Amino acid sequence: MTDRRLLALGGRAGLALLGAAAATALALGVVLAPGPTLSVQPQGITVTPVRATQSLVCGGPVLGLSRGENPQLVAVGEPQRHRAGAGLTERSITESDAVDGSAAIVELPTEAPSTQVAATERQSLDADELRGLAVAECLAPAPTAWLVGGGTTTGRSSLIVLGNPGDVAATVDLTVWGADGIIDAPGTTGLVVAPGAQRIVPLSGIAPDQASPVVGVTSRGGTVAATLQQSTIIGLEPAGVDVVTPVAAPAERIVIPALPIIDFERVARASTELGADDLVPVLRLLVPGDEAADVTATFVPAEGGEGTSLSATIEPGAVIDLSFAELADGDYSVVVDSTRPVVGAARASTATDDGVDSAWFSAAPALTDADGEILVAVAPGAGARLHLVAPDGDASVTIDGAAVEVPAGTSVSVPLAGSTSPLLTVSGEVRAAVTYRGDAGLASARILPPVGAPRPITVYP
Repeated sequence: MTDRRLLALGGRAGLALLGAAAATALALGVVLAPGPTLSVQPQGITVTPVRATQSLVCGGPVLGLSRGENPQLVAVGEPQRHRAGAGLTERSITESDAVDGSAAIVELPTEAPSTQVAATERQSLDADELRGLAVAECLAPAPTAWLVGGGTTTGRSSLIVLGNPGDVAATVDLTVWGADGIIDAPGTTGLVVAPGAQRIVPLSGIAPDQASPVVGVTSRGGTVAATLQQSTIIGLEPAGVDVVTPVAAPAERIVIPALPIIDFERVARASTELGADDLVPVLRLLVPGDEAADVTATFVPAEGGEGTSLSATIEPGAVIDLSFAELADGDYSVVVDSTRPVVGAARASTATDDGVDSAWFSAAPALTDADGEILVAVAPGAGARLHLVAPDGDASVTIDGAAVEVPAGTSVSVPLAGSTSPLLTVSGEVRAAVTYRGDAGLASARILPPVGAPRPITVYP
């Protein structure tokens, strides 16, 4: 009886297992059987964000020291400014460390008919202690800036100019590199730039006797527009002024759109006669990281012709000035490729019967198809030339509707009239700057991507 019971139980268990297996197979069949495919295409809505007021800071007059027992920073230059854009407003920065040193804030209000704003300042000086030509593009404030240029050796004065157009105070830290690395200097952190104010920091006070400085600027809270004013006196003779505008960040490729070499033999003679080694052309580079970089700089002549290149290994944290005196006279662009991120700028000079002048030419950001129409502000005065370089692929640029072809790896220059506002449209990618030449000397300003209108975005529910 016990065996029959066990068999009966086993039979019932077997039937149960068979039933479970059948149910499982049926379920698998339902899962594995192909069914209808459902897909949902989200409906996107394209919207354009409301444009905020856009502000550009124009650094204001070139500054010098007053005479007397207690010299003060005073305005010496008188900027000529050209603004581009309809419906612009302008106000002054009234609080400054310099007497009459008020910078200008050019604004594009939200209700203005234009979607872009651009502005450029030009100053020609012929005073006892300051002589030369200074031109600079007006800048949107930013949280970081790298100023490459200037010097603080005997007769050389560099001023860091910080303008805050916003409504919030900016706290600024400065880091200075020299030929031997980072310079440990007091008073370079926690500099407060009040809303609507301009702070001016003499570089010689924090980094004296430096032939090749680079300055990093970082701001917290508000943002600032940072420039560097450079002036030179050799003996008793004024020997140039310049305003250096910043690059945004180190990169493994930097491009300097314009580098004019003008009557190099005369510049070399003037350098020898004056006993000054900072007139000859140089390329200043800094690798701010912790590893050395292998760098190749290619000098691209305008309108074709054979260029040249130089290579070097640059130690981290040490600024180096590379000379390239073998270049023939002409307009060049400079393409620097590095195995580590670098910042850089190039210096060139001019010598005439009226004296000598030097200018720093900063690296410029890329202009591409995505930028649409790019509004340019050409400073007042004669002698302006637009420089375009296409370091990678073929590019085409229309200037007020006239097409200019820029083949890959070449540089092109085009004359421009002063106080004009040409519109550029780029197909491909180029870097661009405008150089200025006159009796007072040599200068340049870069063309930056538009900052005015926000681009449309697609929003999905």
